Amino acid sequence: MPATVQDLGQVTHLLISNLKQSIESSPRYVQNNFPFEVTGLMPDVSRKDGTSILNLNLLHVGRDPFYRNTPIQTMGAQFNAAQPLSLNLSYLLTSYSEKNWHLEQYLMSVALQYFHANPIYVGPSFEFTITVQADSIEEMSRLWQAITMPIRLSSLFRVAILFLDPAQPPIGDSRTPTEIVVSVGTDLGFVDPVPVPNPKLYELALLEALQVPPDATEVRELTVVPAQPCVVVGQTVRLRGSGLDQSNASGVFLSQTTPAAEWPLPPAWVIVDPTLSGAINAADEIAVIFDAKDMLYAATPASGTALTNTPLPGAYQIKVGNSISGFRSNPLPILIGPVALGVTAATTLLAHDATKTYTFQANGLIAGQTQILLDETSLTIAATVGPGVATVTIQSGTTPGSISFQLPASGLTSKAYMQVRLIVNQVEAPPAWWIQVP
Repeated sequence: MPATVQDLGQVTHLLISNLKQSIESSPRYVQNNFPFEVTGLMPDVSRKDGTSILNLNLLHVGRDPFYRNTPIQTMGAQFNAAQPLSLNLSYLLTSYSEKNWHLEQYLMSVALQYFHANPIYVGPSFEFTITVQADSIEEMSRLWQAITMPIRLSSLFRVAILFLDPAQPPIGDSRTPTEIVVSVGTDLGFVDPVPVPNPKLYELALLEALQVPPDATEVRELTVVPAQPCVVVGQTVRLRGSGLDQSNASGVFLSQTTPAAEWPLPPAWVIVDPTLSGAINAADEIAVIFDAKDMLYAATPASGTALTNTPLPGAYQIKVGNSISGFRSNPLPILIGPVALGVTAATTLLAHDATKTYTFQANGLIAGQTQILLDETSLTIAATVGPGVATVTIQSGTTPGSISFQLPASGLTSKAYMQVRLIVNQVEAPPAWWIQVP
């Protein structure tokens, strides 16, 4: 496909800008700094008293006959819009100075010298040549009669070959999306040709439900394979590898390096449900769910003690092993994040109360390590809510935590949608609530 443009004005603007730079660097302008103007207007509307004018006006556009049938890009017949439009552009270059014939001819001389020295133009979206057309004085006289202006110093230039992008059909209306569900990872579904002596882990896979803005009309681009998967309470994570049906993969363990500690996951967290994906608890996959019973987070117990609740947000490692033999597989990094509550596919917009205060519940909050952002705008955490200030109430027993905040007094765009971002211990919760600026 040849280089194409979407707007013929791109070519005119480029030539006018280069002509202006050429005149400004010419010897006479450097010495005298005389007033001048380079424009793309017609000669009859651009002349001004006391200003010397150089016009480069797009006078005519014609189809290039030699490139009309360009080679097709694929096999078989194509629509006409599948090929770019090949064009020849005719520019009328005129020079005008009301009372200085020498300056009028000087501007034309600089322009002719520039186009003669720079006949080829190549850019990221265009490729063309410019040359002087050989026209007689009779042909130019007929042209000036059509312009209804007294003939002045002028020349015709041909720009060729220019390829114009075919117009794209308008995108039709579609249903406004409310939720995007992305399955991260693929089912490995294979058996190693050589049985592994001990279990190995290769990757983690999650099922993420990502909320989009309430006014969204198209699906946003999403990164579906995070460098470090982030799991929240009640979420399923799949451990994929080899030899996971061996006795040395009978347990799943969560650990951290600083301080060094390890906790077995309770057997109730291991899912035996082939409807999830492929063969669960087979040689290539084990699925676990983080505490779906009461949706609570809790501080980790002593190392070696089985977990009863999802640990507080932070960076951890997960591995399989055998409590009796002491075997542990290679670890995979995993983040545990906080979670905002109350969000559904149909309810993503958070409303404020009579005092302009927004409130929502969340679990996994840690005092002194919780941040609230509106897109990239960070809110201050304090004991009392106010403009640009949020308060954080930590989970107490089975009572979820809560966050209240007010919008900053200035700096936000009216009617814009902003995402409420929750970050705890440097781990961000999955996208949840949105607000609309009043």
